[in-house]
Amino acid sequence: MNDKKYFDNIHRIEGIISQLDAGRLPPEEAKKQFETAKELIEECEAILNSYSGIIEEMSFAPTEA
Repeated sequence: MNDKKYFDNIHRIEGIISQLDAGRLPPEEAKKQFETAKELIEECEAILNSYSGIIEEMSFAPTEA
């Protein structure tokens, strides 16, 4: 489904966190990067939420003995 997009976003978020942790970005750029990371996190959350119905179906599927 959206696995590649999810993991690409996670990778980008990790990069942004590293940049912010380094503390070398000018304040305005740090703010832009922070906002970008928030948007990426929201996309990841939406991707994960799209799997919730699938997971519920799997967990309630009757098992054969």
